[in-house]
Amino acid sequence: MNETQGVKKPFHFAGWYIVLISALAGCSISSAFSQFSATAVDLSLKSGLSVALLLTADTVKSAAIVAAMMCAGSIYRRVRLHLIFALAFVCAIVPQLFLPSVSSPAALIFLKILQGLGAVVFPILIMISMQVVQPSQSGFASAVFVGLFNCGGGAGGMIAGFLGPKFGWESSYYVLAMIQAAIGTVWLITVKTNDFRHTSSSSASRRSSFRLLLSPQVWLLILAFLSTTYVLQAVTVGIPLFSMWIGYGDWETAQISSAALMGTLISCLVSGKISDMIALRSQNRAKARLTVLMLGSLLIALASCLFIFLDLSSFPIFYLCVLLICFASSWGLGTFYAILPELYNNSDLPLVTGFAGGVGDIGMPLAQFIVVVMFGTRGLWEWGWGTCALTAAISISACIVLLLKHVSHNSINS
Repeated sequence: MNETQGVKKPFHFAGWYIVLISALAGCSISSAFSQFSATAVDLSLKSGLSVALLLTADTVKSAAIVAAMMCAGSIYRRVRLHLIFALAFVCAIVPQLFLPSVSSPAALIFLKILQGLGAVVFPILIMISMQVVQPSQSGFASAVFVGLFNCGGGAGGMIAGFLGPKFGWESSYYVLAMIQAAIGTVWLITVKTNDFRHTSSSSASRRSSFRLLLSPQVWLLILAFLSTTYVLQAVTVGIPLFSMWIGYGDWETAQISSAALMGTLISCLVSGKISDMIALRSQNRAKARLTVLMLGSLLIALASCLFIFLDLSSFPIFYLCVLLICFASSWGLGTFYAILPELYNNSDLPLVTGFAGGVGDIGMPLAQFIVVVMFGTRGLWEWGWGTCALTAAISISACIVLLLKHVSHNSINS
């Protein structure tokens, strides 16, 4: 990988501080996902809106996340990092303050879209996290960032599960908003890093970018990432509802959310470290990282089958299955973004990171609609988990094609 151009590398401590505080900021944003699904029934009773409508609005939010991430690279070329970050946190905090009292479908959808637009900061922060550490640690840095970011999927459920019985379900919205505001303020005050932009706007540059984004390699990378985003979203949103459908109460659901948190964090750290270790010992670093990514899809297929065929009425078995599927679905988070700097130069990297991450995140609204809304609300959870195994097969196939044909040693930035 090339040394970063346009970003002055700080000392190790300063670089890792940026990684960690950015990850915690992201974690506070993503906590709203599972926190909302864990309180959907209570919000339905208060607002008069159906649970299906609430979950459909949450699916619209996921679509807004995809759109925001797809545009992130282009926005970053034109807008300063700290302004993007501040706007992203406004989009995250405002819905938390107003969702507990929402009663209009239009207001609900507006707030969920606003919440989704906060994801515009995600591909930018992950790219910066890989730039402010040494190249040999880029995979682990991306794994730490993405792992902590997506730990929000477990943290939000835990916040709702622990606060709800004591202080009322609405309290989780306001507490999470305060956490987001506190961490966001610390980030804005303490993070000092140079913006990295490729500002060329000529028609030739636009045509080159268009050809780049339509290349088979980019779309195969998106398919290789699809099972990660699809299954992780199915787990993040679906597990609290699935847990209650099986018959577990608030306390057990909160404990299950802790399994999601641990599985996500451990998986990202392990996969990122393994990705770095294997890549540094390989002549073709991109292929090495892709092989590690494919392992995650294999684990997803296994974990999905366990959800279909095992008796989950035993809480220890259910807990272990959730831990495994969260570990499996988060594996790609620790490896995917570290592949991109091996394949694309610094001028193309912001565009590809935002586009591939954004389109790859199409799995989020798809999973929420298919697994949770279409199957879960009808009690057909086995069919929903079966689609997770199907997306794993798609990602495995894409990885195999990339390894055999589309990723060559000549394409690596060495």
